Amino acid sequence: MINIWNPRWHDRKVLIAKYKVKPGTNEIIFTKAKTLKGKYTLSGEEISKFPIETNGTIDCYVVPLDVVVK
Repeated sequence: MINIWNPRWHDRKVLIAKYKVKPGTNEIIFTKAKTLKGKYTLSGEEISKFPIETNGTIDCYVVPLDVVVK
């Protein structure tokens, strides 16, 4: 399970820590975004197609919010 506080609202992207992504199904939960309650699933293969960016500390996949919240 991958816990994310909030998406990056200004560009509607989700930063997912590279080290947390596993092959197969990954469950994503937004812990502080009240409008995004529930569990979302995304495969590790799909997540790894997106570019990598640092959040200032670790490498993260930059996934559009619309891909995560289908």
